[in-house]
Amino acid sequence: MRPTLSVVNLEARPVPRVWGGTRLAKHLGLQAQEPIGELWLAYDQNRIRSGPLAGRTLAEALPELGLGFIGRAAYSRYGLELPLLVKLLDTAEWLSVQVHPDDAYAHTVEAATGFHGKTEAWYILEGEGEIVYGLRAPMERESLARAAQDGTLWDWLQREWVVPGQVIPVPAGTIHALGPGLLLYEVQQRSDLTYRLYDHGRPRELHLDKGLDVARLEPTPLPRPTPLPAHQKEILLAGEAFVLERYQLRGRRVIQAPADSFLLLTLVAGEAEWLEGPLAWGDTLLIGAGEGLELGGQAWLLGAFVPSPEALQGYPGPLQMPR
Repeated sequence: MRPTLSVVNLEARPVPRVWGGTRLAKHLGLQAQEPIGELWLAYDQNRIRSGPLAGRTLAEALPELGLGFIGRAAYSRYGLELPLLVKLLDTAEWLSVQVHPDDAYAHTVEAATGFHGKTEAWYILEGEGEIVYGLRAPMERESLARAAQDGTLWDWLQREWVVPGQVIPVPAGTIHALGPGLLLYEVQQRSDLTYRLYDHGRPRELHLDKGLDVARLEPTPLPRPTPLPAHQKEILLAGEAFVLERYQLRGRRVIQAPADSFLLLTLVAGEAEWLEGPLAWGDTLLIGAGEGLELGGQAWLLGAFVPSPEALQGYPGPLQMPR
């Protein structure tokens, strides 16, 4: 018999990274032997924490949850899978300078991986610091390859200062890197396709051929979208891959998933509780399409979902993900 669940509570997965810091481990109460750089909050291999599907991975459970749970907007493009990955990152050092492919490249050149392209967005939670966002000036493919190999690429990169509360859209093809001192939320397409172009002298593999295939070789202005108030929430960013929203909780309220898509809801500040009890910082709930979730407390939450093409047309241009 198919379970009639409206909300799935997901276990987070800590991921060590060479550039990671200590803040995620402290939040989780972990005695980590390695720096924890990422906390994967929602991915198809995350396990379900409670309820009749407890202990199973989301990928194992989705066939039982069905189309009605995932929603037609996501199902029509991706089938019965969770097409987004939500995580928290803690950066103690610069990450590699990298670039990600779009769907067209991922589904052809990288078809064997089963991954989609990787468009993502960052929401800065704590800390101020630098990021790399595109090039300072146009470059030819051969010139960029030489700069990556001889270590001078850093001189060609545009660096920007970011602050808490800022939203940074990172479309596929954008050359980018996160700098040290940042704690942030990231939503991205379900993909692990990363092509490193420069790695600060670390002895890790670069991926210049594929990276240069997909990289935008001209300056990319950093968008600065202004949140749009709408029906007890704020729309932060809208694109084909996902919509990102922010919710303020003051007392009790119901947060509603779109009629045609699941909603990934993450607690990023304050205190909140739901039917099963208190939510901890970073806890992420997967709400079925069209379902509502009652919460209480004083908190801020971020939500991500896949929009239908028709719904996407209704978002103002300044909020839309650059192409």
